[in-house]
Amino acid sequence: MKAVIILVIVSVIGFFSYAHFNRFMISEGFEKDVEGVIQMGTPNEEMIRAAILKKANNRGIIVNPNEILISIEDTEEKTVAGSIVGMAGMKVETKKLTVRFPYTVKSLGLSKTYNFERFRLFTVSASMPAPVIPQQ
Repeated sequence: MKAVIILVIVSVIGFFSYAHFNRFMISEGFEKDVEGVIQMGTPNEEMIRAAILKKANNRGIIVNPNEILISIEDTEEKTVAGSIVGMAGMKVETKKLTVRFPYTVKSLGLSKTYNFERFRLFTVSASMPAPVIPQQ
């Protein structure tokens, strides 16, 4: 009888451990996929939203499209390249892309909700200021 109880306890622990590990691996893979989407070229809100939903669908993850918050705003922060160019006297315009949303991973009948939040800086333009010409 004691052996049966131990076997049941080990089985339950094994089941929950496997379910947790499986959810974790699915979540990590999805987050890497979304980070890859965020790093692609010049950001476009609709393209990012569609790519997130496609990646979620491929992995069997539940994402509510209405809860995906994407913002692109001007910022004074600079990328490394923007800082170098700025030191050379050029005017650099930088924007910040922020993506955040909750998503749910289901594994073996158990589910867990995670929150995703990432940002990316990107340079929009770099221009040389007009030279100052003295008036005579």
